[in-house]
Amino acid sequence: MTTTGHLHHNTPGAIVLGGNFVGLGIARSLGARGIPVWVLDTQRSTSITHFSRYTKRSIISREAAAEVLLAEGRKHNLKGWVVFPANDEYVESVSTHHESLSSIYRLITPPLEVTRFALDKRLTYGKAKELGIDAPWTMVSATEEGLEVNGLRFPLILKPAVNHHFFPHTNIKALPVSSLDELKRGHAQMRKYIPPEEILIQERIPGAGENQFSFCALCNHGQVQASLAARRRRQYPVEFGNASSFVETTHQPQVEENGRRFLEGIGFDGMAEVEFKFDPRDGRYKILDVNPRPWGWHTLGKAAGIDFPYLLWRQKTGLTPHHAPERGERAAWLREMTDFIAIAKSRDRKTEIQRLLKAIRTRNITLATFDLRDPVPFFAEFALWALSGLARQKKASEFSSVSR
Repeated sequence: MTTTGHLHHNTPGAIVLGGNFVGLGIARSLGARGIPVWVLDTQRSTSITHFSRYTKRSIISREAAAEVLLAEGRKHNLKGWVVFPANDEYVESVSTHHESLSSIYRLITPPLEVTRFALDKRLTYGKAKELGIDAPWTMVSATEEGLEVNGLRFPLILKPAVNHHFFPHTNIKALPVSSLDELKRGHAQMRKYIPPEEILIQERIPGAGENQFSFCALCNHGQVQASLAARRRRQYPVEFGNASSFVETTHQPQVEENGRRFLEGIGFDGMAEVEFKFDPRDGRYKILDVNPRPWGWHTLGKAAGIDFPYLLWRQKTGLTPHHAPERGERAAWLREMTDFIAIAKSRDRKTEIQRLLKAIRTRNITLATFDLRDPVPFFAEFALWALSGLARQKKASEFSSVSR
């Protein structure tokens, strides 16, 4: 493993776009190796990476990310630095302005002609069909009358085709509906934020988080170089989770084969997660989502022996490829802020506690934010989580009520 001693004074640094726990994992991966890390975010009050010992500079700005990057790059001579977007909004910005940003930076994000297949689920499912990968039954209706389709089989879900156009306004990634009336009400609610052609009506695959699997990979010019498969064991909220709270590495050949096929099929370059859900009705793994960036629990890779951000930084800066195992070691990831709540609200708390204790005994465990070497971000997030709880609940309550 490369150490700080192997780096020299003009080592290219990295700019992390987004200061949440995803960005924190990137900053820690690179900063612990002596790589300079800057963080760009829209507001200091929600950027826990600002509090990390590994963050050398924080840039807080509500201006367009591409404009800030270009200005900072020219002002501080950041030629050759690597840009790591930590959410889809930043991915879209970087991929849209790929040519101008590439004049200064090394980008882990492909141009928009590639990332669009991940950012827009309509294109994701279309490409999956083309590649022979299973996807959930999905339709779009531009009018309310079009919702009255004969043969609709409830329950269904409503979700945005482009997640970052909707989630920041509502704190909800998908809305379950169990009847035509609920479908109409939910569709009307979503139309307040996004156009009807961006609202997906999709079959609801049975099962909760335990049926969700992911293929995570580092790609170089359209070829997978390192990868692992993982399973979402718990999520939060419990019944219809917005995000994982406990994840374990696993081996699932179909997920690995189809995830690889999708990323190589779109010629992806960088790091990405392809999400699937197992459908017990037909025994198929159906693609749900693609994250063309560091995903929520990317630090699981480091615990498994595949430190994705560092490997990608080496790749982009032209260093000799760092050895990564063909398949990662047994490891688990836990989101402290939500997983204990998920356990408390689960139907079988005893089983979930036993699963956690078994993972602690048999796997390398990594935590989302707490680290004895860098403890301040955890306490900062805890305080911010408590302060923002009412706002999050207010956003979600309007949409929760329509499914009742």
